[in-house]
Amino acid sequence: MNMISGLDICTDDNGLYGAKNCKGDIVIPFLYKEMYPFSCGLSMVRNQNYGYAYINQYNQQVIPFGKYSWCDSQFVCGYARVVKYDVLEEKNKWGIIDTKGNIIIPLEYDKIWTLKEGYLDEVKALKGNEELKINLVMISLKSGTLLDGLSYIATYTVEEFKTKFHCTRIDVKKGKDNKLYFCYGCNIGFVALKGIPQNPVFSIVVNSVGKVFLLLHEKEDIGKTSFEEYIKLNTSKQPHKKYYHKTSFWDYENEKMNDYGNWSDPYGDEQAYYNGWSREDVESGLADAYENDLSARDSW
Repeated sequence: MNMISGLDICTDDNGLYGAKNCKGDIVIPFLYKEMYPFSCGLSMVRNQNYGYAYINQYNQQVIPFGKYSWCDSQFVCGYARVVKYDVLEEKNKWGIIDTKGNIIIPLEYDKIWTLKEGYLDEVKALKGNEELKINLVMISLKSGTLLDGLSYIATYTVEEFKTKFHCTRIDVKKGKDNKLYFCYGCNIGFVALKGIPQNPVFSIVVNSVGKVFLLLHEKEDIGKTSFEEYIKLNTSKQPHKKYYHKTSFWDYENEKMNDYGNWSDPYGDEQAYYNGWSREDVESGLADAYENDLSARDSW
């Protein structure tokens, strides 16, 4: 028996699987030939025809029977491999879905190897005679699923965050993808802002696929479960202003300089802002941390 999400997965006298709650009430009827522990809110089940489906704790089919000929028994960080028979090619094709049933990786591969937490940036796959590596981390960022289904674990003011995470300086910088990230030391967090924040806070959040990360956002948005996008800068050219002696993003905010078009370089004096480093050095370092060393982004 497995106690998962408050449910006890068990069998009846006929060997069929279902689940009871902590009071012993049957909440998922004994209907299934197989039922696996819940992962990311879903359980993989098989009916008496040995079809595959994923159900939630209310016995609702999120991914219904008959959609795929094979499925992973559990999700890994919100992802699962699925297989469907291709009638035209007369063979199975592999792909990857998320917990909402969205196809993240198209069903066009001849094989996708086991998904492992910590190695989602280099999932091995086979297409024809070619071995490939799939970067699920980058795909999730580009697809906009990062800020969906958010739950808030803890929230800190700027000063509380500095104390908690032992940092004296917080910078907001633009990555090569034209989006903003906040940096403290060698670590990176994500940004959900439409402009200069009036009352910024930092939250530890977990999204719908189980990823835990730090998020910079407005205090009034605490509890907001989804953001359409975590930011795109206005890249229109604006007259460049000179503001000297600005050493942090928060100094800039306190001056109420709401020039959104100039936010990519709010301080004017690049050398002062980057503490002596060139823009190329900083952006290269950010790109390296973001693209080539994914563990740096998650080492909060």
